[in-house]
Amino acid sequence: MVAKNQEEIEIIKQELLRSTYSEGNSNSEEQDIGKSSSSDSEEINSFRYPAVILIGNAGVGKSTLGNWLLGYHGDGGPFETKASCDPVTLEPQTALLEISDRKYNLIDTPGLFDVKDDARSDIALTKLANTINHCSYGIQTIIFVVKKSFGKEIDRQIQAIKGFLGEKALDHILIAFTHVNMDQTMDRTVMKKSFNSRMINFLNKIDNRWIVSPNPDLFTLEDDIVYTNVYEAKDIIESFPEAYTTDMFNRVRRAREEAEEAARIKAQEERLRACEEEISRLRNNAGIQAARNEAEKQCFSLDTIVTLEGGKKIEMSEVRVGDKVACVGSNNKVEYSEVYLIAHVDKDKQAEFLKVDYTKPDGTTGCLNLTSEHHLFVNGSFDYAHNIRPNDSQIQILYKDELIPVRVTNVSKEIRKGYIGIFTRTGTIIADDVFCSCYSSCPPYQNIIHYIMAPIRFTTLFHKSNYCDSEIHPYLKFLYNNYKSITGAF
Repeated sequence: MVAKNQEEIEIIKQELLRSTYSEGNSNSEEQDIGKSSSSDSEEINSFRYPAVILIGNAGVGKSTLGNWLLGYHGDGGPFETKASCDPVTLEPQTALLEISDRKYNLIDTPGLFDVKDDARSDIALTKLANTINHCSYGIQTIIFVVKKSFGKEIDRQIQAIKGFLGEKALDHILIAFTHVNMDQTMDRTVMKKSFNSRMINFLNKIDNRWIVSPNPDLFTLEDDIVYTNVYEAKDIIESFPEAYTTDMFNRVRRAREEAEEAARIKAQEERLRACEEEISRLRNNAGIQAARNEAEKQCFSLDTIVTLEGGKKIEMSEVRVGDKVACVGSNNKVEYSEVYLIAHVDKDKQAEFLKVDYTKPDGTTGCLNLTSEHHLFVNGSFDYAHNIRPNDSQIQILYKDELIPVRVTNVSKEIRKGYIGIFTRTGTIIADDVFCSCYSSCPPYQNIIHYIMAPIRFTTLFHKSNYCDSEIHPYLKFLYNNYKSITGAF
């Protein structure tokens, strides 16, 4: 956006047109300049040049800017666009960009910072990390695309970029403003007046590397200001002396993972300390141990699916003592734990279940049937199933061997025949791909309940349980009666 006279602009037009079209027939590789392809594993492995990566919110205009840079109208190039703010780019897309006889892989990425869908944002970051790790020639420029009407969220986004890519990434960043009106596009001084103090401070840190991506509804390829902005962007891209490397990214990633692990351990220690304090309080209050109640006669539906060690999936009714099933361990990672007790099972009696529906990141749906008093992991902690709220509550599901959060879409009631309750040595189980507790009925203090179940876990190490009855296991029945007699006195 540096002011240029008409003669200079005409020269820029000719240079950009030649770089986009004139060499398209020289060889097969150059015929791919400006063409977009999906970055699946085969395409990602074909990145043979330094990368120019477009990042930013979903629907902010990354694809539009990519098309301008490739010499097309913002809405008419190889990167798909549409008028709404809904995300269009769901997978990384790439096209060859040529600047002064140098080739770059221009990469359009899925939208980050999706405040409406944490799971989708996490998936987008995972895809971005995978793309970066395949940029073997490094990243020449990171173009951060921002709406002109940015607010306080810009601070959060900048911090997220620094946290994800590292402070060094700021040495390779270029800001591109979108949704800019005509006066601000035509005059850099007018645009500057719209910046708040947060944006001014950030731009100063990156040596005022910013451009405007012309609004495709206001400008065409015939407008000189389009070429001035594209030329300015390409000039900045060329100006970086060295690329941001995958080694830099992975150093930041390792440091971030170590910090997250330290925070997780600290939080776990604090939870354990709180658990010990709660146990002490319960013992001191006339022996009231409400968390001992595991005698509710319904838990899971018989056809609930669990995964055995080795990957085989079976219905819960087929599970036997000694089987190892998928669960979540103390490190919050998926592992396989031994089933040491079938607490109760009835294949004939009807029971009322809650049917919890959810949608996976790939758009497919899933559901879990369990009784309303059963515990599962909701909004970051264990809670009763009956406290789940559609479109508000998040549960954890196993998706492609990883636990991810998804929102519950619906909760309904069903009458089903048969029920079963099984206990694992971790006290947790992944049922119909959902992270659940083995316990129910009592207040959902997972660690306390697990502590109280220690005697029967210990005895079954030496004497395998062969209990299999519709009545609750005697030890659990004792705890249940004890709990009811205490709570009934208040």
